[in-house]
Amino acid sequence: MSGPIPRPLKCMIKNLDAGTSVEAFLNPKEVSINKKVPWNKHKSSKADNPVLEFTDAEPKDLSVELLFDTYEARYNVHIEYVAKLESYMQIVKDLKRPPMCLFIWGKNFPPFMGVIDSLATKYTMFLQDGTPVRATVTLTMKQADKLAAKGSGKKAATGPDYSKEGKPATQEDRKRPDKFGDNHREVLDSSGSENGELKEGEMVFGKK
Repeated sequence: MSGPIPRPLKCMIKNLDAGTSVEAFLNPKEVSINKKVPWNKHKSSKADNPVLEFTDAEPKDLSVELLFDTYEARYNVHIEYVAKLESYMQIVKDLKRPPMCLFIWGKNFPPFMGVIDSLATKYTMFLQDGTPVRATVTLTMKQADKLAAKGSGKKAATGPDYSKEGKPATQEDRKRPDKFGDNHREVLDSSGSENGELKEGEMVFGKK
């Protein structure tokens, strides 16, 4: 008799500053990633086919709809899931800004790092006492490698450069510290590994 069917990998939203994460109850049906390139009509252009002037680069946006259901367990879905996601949009006192976050899903979907800039929640099922037990969350993120607090001026790059400090480990990377450097032990130690494996979603430090 064959063994149990393996459960599909769940996507997660990880708070890189706090090291916490929220795992999806169900994987999303679709994930949208949008990228805009802003062009303006050049001031000297007067023709019907104008000369376009590139102005500035814009970050990518990720949008995903997640369903959370705690009906069978009778847990409050707001406390178990939604409130945790909402906390990822709140200002961290020491940093004076919301945290850097990471959307990660298995070994094939490209990790998306940035900030949560929008969170809309619709509660669709309740217990008799009003406890919400099902919620649909529409979440959007804006891509970034570094973050700055308001009023930081020329020191906008005061926070860590997450893209240079590390790379998020995928499911495929768990037993492959060699992918991040020749010194396997150093890679594992600097990434906080205690069992000889890398943890999915953790930032891995080392020269690739």
